[in-house]
Amino acid sequence: MPKGRSGYSFPIEALPESDRARIAIALGKDLPIKWKHAREIANAIMERKFFLKEAIKYLRAVIRQEEAVPFKRFNSNVGHRKGMDKWKWPAGRYPKKASKYILKVLENALNNARQKQLDESRLKILLIAAHKGRVLRRRPDRLGPGILHGWKISRGTNVEVIVMELPEEEEIEVPELEEETEITEEETESTEESEESEELEEIEEEASTEGDLEENKLEENLMEADE
Repeated sequence: MPKGRSGYSFPIEALPESDRARIAIALGKDLPIKWKHAREIANAIMERKFFLKEAIKYLRAVIRQEEAVPFKRFNSNVGHRKGMDKWKWPAGRYPKKASKYILKVLENALNNARQKQLDESRLKILLIAAHKGRVLRRRPDRLGPGILHGWKISRGTNVEVIVMELPEEEEIEVPELEEETEITEEETESTEESEESEELEEIEEEASTEGDLEENKLEENLMEADE
């Protein structure tokens, strides 16, 4: 992966080469969507720590209005939605247009991962972020001589997605386990011997106490008989 890749805030070049081989990226530039909506969608995906396929499934449900996106920052005049208990936040919306464009970026990341022959089931979203794009300004139609009612301004949104294939669980080395088991066996043998010695001492103490009690009873009986 070349260094100095523009448009990404994640320090990809700082990672080791072994981790770069397990990373897939995608970028959407100047998307015609509201930055506020894209920010809330990205925040929801990062909050739930979705895998890539889970995020794609979630956005498709948002487009069908089956699930809502919690609006935690830009929540003025935002109504409550059903099914928001898992988010622990009542206010939400269904930003269909923003979800469609971000869904395309996620699908591009999935295609890039397939191109690198990564395991789709273990693709974790490391970062999804929305940034304000460049400002495009143009003069509106002329209304008359010397009449200007400002400039028409449009600003797109840049969305970056970085996914990483999670490594498989590494097997524990056998020699270390054997050494640990040998140590534990010695410890168990010593503990068993100490327990047996403690049990014998307890039995002897009980026997001695029982003998003392019997002798005391005999002495009391003899005293009563003499009286």
